[in-house]
Order: sequence, then structure tokens, then C-alpha cells
Amino acid sequence: MASFKTKIPEYKKLIDDCLEDSLPNHDQSPQKLSQAMLYSVMNGGKRIRPLMMLASAKTLDINIDDVLPFATSIELLHSFSLIHDDLPCMDDDSLRRGLPTTHIKFGEATATLAADALQSLAFQNMALAKFPESKISHLRLISMIAESIGSSGMAGGQSLDLDSENKKLNAKSVENIYMLKTGRLLRASILTPTYFKKLSEEKLKALNNFSEAIGIAFQIQDDLIEAEGDFETIGKSVESDKSKNKAAYPILFGINQSKKRVEELYQKASDSLSIFKGSSSSLEEMAKIIINRKL
Repeated sequence: MASFKTKIPEYKKLIDDCLEDSLPNHDQSPQKLSQAMLYSVMNGGKRIRPLMMLASAKTLDINIDDVLPFATSIELLHSFSLIHDDLPCMDDDSLRRGLPTTHIKFGEATATLAADALQSLAFQNMALAKFPESKISHLRLISMIAESIGSSGMAGGQSLDLDSENKKLNAKSVENIYMLKTGRLLRASILTPTYFKKLSEEKLKALNNFSEAIGIAFQIQDDLIEAEGDFETIGKSVESDKSKNKAAYPILFGINQSKKRVEELYQKASDSLSIFKGSSSSLEEMAKIIINRKL
């Protein structure tokens, strides 16, 4: 049987095709808004979150076609968050994935509206998706994803991150920001397939533990890439966190301690999957990809 990693190009094409099908055409009115939405989503993203959802589905022996509408919707939500993150009132970045950010390309007003429209489209797609289980499970799934981007998830994490500028935080506080800002949407990706199949409490807890550990490790690794100046990997300014004196792990605790913490979290994530007795190879492969940034 082919490994999950070898099928990633095929899965990425499937995800990209679904994203393109759901987005407005570039000449659809209002044209500038449609073009900004397309530009923000179809600009070379690694599709880590939808791929993680597919890996989780494979682990639980769930049909990939069933979760695909939710996988693409998660990517739309991720894209909406990146547009907001890059705005002058937030992180004020001019590059994303090596290209001009949406507000640089289309202006702040259109960028803001594009982000709003992508969020709306994501929930429309999820609401219209065929769901093989009960309507109650469908609604609970959408509610879980909504919560992951709200004040107790991504938006809350971003707020805490902005408040952290010029402050000396301890490791626990920084990791809490990371768990909310980055980890919650990744967790939603990993847990979405659990709404398609009844699982034991032990397996649900294992997936939750895996997602929390790998989510924090993912963000620390991002900080390390920025701290070590790897523009090719991160695709944006490598001076962003440093110039704003943000509470980034390597800035506060150093490169070596950050690398050690990534390894600890990766090991914790891997150990949590032992309950699946070998059926979790797809999630294990995605965890390695996240740590090594080889995608």
C-alpha cells in the first residue's frame, strides 16, 4: 500500500481543484473582490490543514470524499485568517508565500472584504455538504469549527499575540497563545473525521493530545524558521517578529531551547498515537512533515 506521503501530490491537486470549484471566477462581479479571493487562496499554499484532515480520515478508515468539503472549508478559513494577519493593523506584512500580500495587491478595503467573503463561503460549503451521519452531528461539527476560529480559538490567540508585544512572557503563556492562534484550527482539522464515526473516549483523547502537541510544535518551528532567516521556507519577511518585539519562542528562550521543545512536543504527539496500533501512519507522516517542513 502506498504511503500517505507519496500520495500528497495527488491529494493536493484534489484539494486545489475543489477550492477552485468553490471560489468565484476571476471575472465574476464584483471582479476585484473575486480576484482577491482567488489570489489569496490559490497562491501556492502547502494545504497542511486539509492534508492533516485527510490523514486523520485515513487513520479512522473514513472515506476521504466525505470529509473533503470540510477540508477545503478549513483551508478557506485559514486563508481568511492570513489576510487579516497581514493587514497593517495586525502584523503589517507585505509578503506572503513570496508574493505581495492581499492588501498590498488589492488595497486594504478589498482585502478585508475578501477575508470576510472567504469565511462566509467556508460556512456555506460546510452547511451544504452531504453528511452521512445525523444532522445533529453535522451541526456539532460546524459548531466545533466555528469555535476554533473565534474568541476561544484563533481570534483569541491573535488578540493575545498582539497584546504580547514588548512583554516578557513565560513558556506556558507563549504556548497558550500558540495553542489558540495556530493549534485550534489544526485541531479542528484532525478532529473533523471523528464526527463521521463513533470512537472511544481513549481514541478521542489521543487525537486531541496529538493535535495540541503538534499545533504548538508547528508554531515554534515557524518561529525558528523566521529566527534563522529562512525566507525560502517561510515565504515572508524573516524580521517580522523581531522588529515588533513579539513573544516568539526563539526570541524569549533561544534557538537551542526552542529546538529542544519542538522535539519534545513531536515525541509527545507521536506517543499519543500508539493507541491506534499502526493504523495512524498517515498522521505520523504528516507530523514529520510539519516538523521538517518538507512538503
